[in-house]
Amino acid sequence: MPIGTAASTPTSDLDEALGLDVRRDVRIPARDGLELSANLFLPRAAGTNDGPAARLPAILNMDPYRKDDWSAGWDLSLAAYLAERGYAYCRLDVRGTGSSDGVAVDEYTEAETLDGHDTVEWLAAQPWCTGAVGMWGLSYGGFTSIQVAATRPPHLRAIVAVQATDDRYTDDVHYVGGAMTVSELAQYAVSQVAMNALPALPSSWGADWLDRWRERLEATPVWLFRWAREQRDGPYWRRGSLAPDHGRIEAAVLQLAGWMDEYVDAAFRMQARCTNSAGRRTIVGPWVHGLPHSASPAPNIDWLHETVRWFDRWLKGADTGADREPALTWFQRDPTPPERFPARLNGRWQALAVWPPAGQQQRTLWLGAGSLEPAATGPDRIDRFEHQPTAGSRGGSLCWGAGHPPNGLAADLRLENDNGPTYTSAPLEAPLDVLGVPVAILHVRAGQPVAHLVVRLGDVAPDGPVEQVSEGILNLTHRESHEHPTPLEPGRQYEVRVPLRAAGYRFPAGHRVQLSVAGAHWPVIWPSPGAGQLAIHHGPRAPSRLELPLVPAARELVAPPGFRGEPPALRTVGSESPSGKPMTTPRPGRSRFARTRAKAACSRTARRPSTSARPWP
Repeated sequence: MPIGTAASTPTSDLDEALGLDVRRDVRIPARDGLELSANLFLPRAAGTNDGPAARLPAILNMDPYRKDDWSAGWDLSLAAYLAERGYAYCRLDVRGTGSSDGVAVDEYTEAETLDGHDTVEWLAAQPWCTGAVGMWGLSYGGFTSIQVAATRPPHLRAIVAVQATDDRYTDDVHYVGGAMTVSELAQYAVSQVAMNALPALPSSWGADWLDRWRERLEATPVWLFRWAREQRDGPYWRRGSLAPDHGRIEAAVLQLAGWMDEYVDAAFRMQARCTNSAGRRTIVGPWVHGLPHSASPAPNIDWLHETVRWFDRWLKGADTGADREPALTWFQRDPTPPERFPARLNGRWQALAVWPPAGQQQRTLWLGAGSLEPAATGPDRIDRFEHQPTAGSRGGSLCWGAGHPPNGLAADLRLENDNGPTYTSAPLEAPLDVLGVPVAILHVRAGQPVAHLVVRLGDVAPDGPVEQVSEGILNLTHRESHEHPTPLEPGRQYEVRVPLRAAGYRFPAGHRVQLSVAGAHWPVIWPSPGAGQLAIHHGPRAPSRLELPLVPAARELVAPPGFRGEPPALRTVGSESPSGKPMTTPRPGRSRFARTRAKAACSRTARRPSTSARPWP
């Protein structure tokens, strides 16, 4: 059965043990003449090596994370899981990475998105395919799934986007609130310099592979340099962003997001705005950036079971009920003692049939003399504080998005209370349930033309610790527009809106709500240049306040689905399997280079550190 456009490596003993017919380095033509490299994983027909006995739907994943070594073990595990459930799996190196031709001139280029569109249609045209294609991806692969879906390939039926975004400027690793990030750029951007510079498989490029590798090394730019120049929103960042035109997506969309990941806001936006989609479902758990079966903190879910239910409904037409699940299912956090690496967060699953709910209520708390009040009463006040460039490094999170080691989540926010004013409510008489994007509306004055504002929402426990609920950052020159920032006029008072990251959290009775303000968060963002003083004005003439969106009334909630809590039934590959027993060992006589690649190929399995420490985006 013809599968590719060029000869590919044969199925191995390991592939057969996993029930797979694997075709590696299948060359797929791009519309500009380049060839892309894909690995195809098909269920083996009994006793043959000719692919499936019947036609199957196909699932595509595309990212720059090197299918032939770095992600090879994970790809085998996932492909075997999907094959057992009646799917072919295609793993594609995006152009300029891995064994694909070309140069990785940047992330999410127009050519890359068109490659994805064309690969969907190429898969649909294969004789073993039913013509129904889905896409999935974590992080970068989730981005590409959204981006390709926006081009409306005729045969793309559904996507599953895990920890992904619809807006590359407002919700990605480069900028947050118009401020350039530090820790994420230092980790992700630098790692991609090395990842993009690695060669293809020698067998893919042939005898001149060293020369072609040299060409790749000389031609591949450092992405970070372009990102640092593009400090304003505009055409560069709209490329690859679904926002603001969410109506472009027609495929069914399943999103999985985490409260402790930076892409959670996008999940809420897409659920609300992708109104032309065939179906929409959003699941938000307590996780950092990673796969929901292994990313910390717990509780985890068998997300692959939900993924297959989604694809079965939209690619096979099976009545799985996935299209009748609540639009939004989320983990409503309860207080958990703050620590960098909690194993589990307290809370419970809740669900809404529709997001956003009609007439969602909010609670407004007004800034007072170190307090949060139910009304704007009392005299007008000014709270002055100095810009401290290292604010945030003691108690705050060390990274905006990826909270897995070595970054971690926010610790006790009392460690940060000397960086600026803090406003705390009286003990609550009844629980306060928050769901959505909190907003701080502050009247602020700065002594310099460029300044940042960092606001944190905290839960003060009766015994003193302060747990971070959410955080928001704004480069004050972007107070009116990310496209057209304007310097501050020193000494002038401005009213600014600082959106915080979406949150689902219950403040119990007896706890207190706290809003803290600072002028920096190191090492999450670069400090604003120069020293200077900032001031928060509040009172009747300067109504600074905190707006908290509330969980709808109990009568509007629906029963949450019952998730499987056990990890998915993955066939682990490599020496880092949960059992510690490798499924394969290097064959005698292979070169050191081959043994090294084999070890790398087995480094991503279903074990917790591997799947949760995924690079991002």
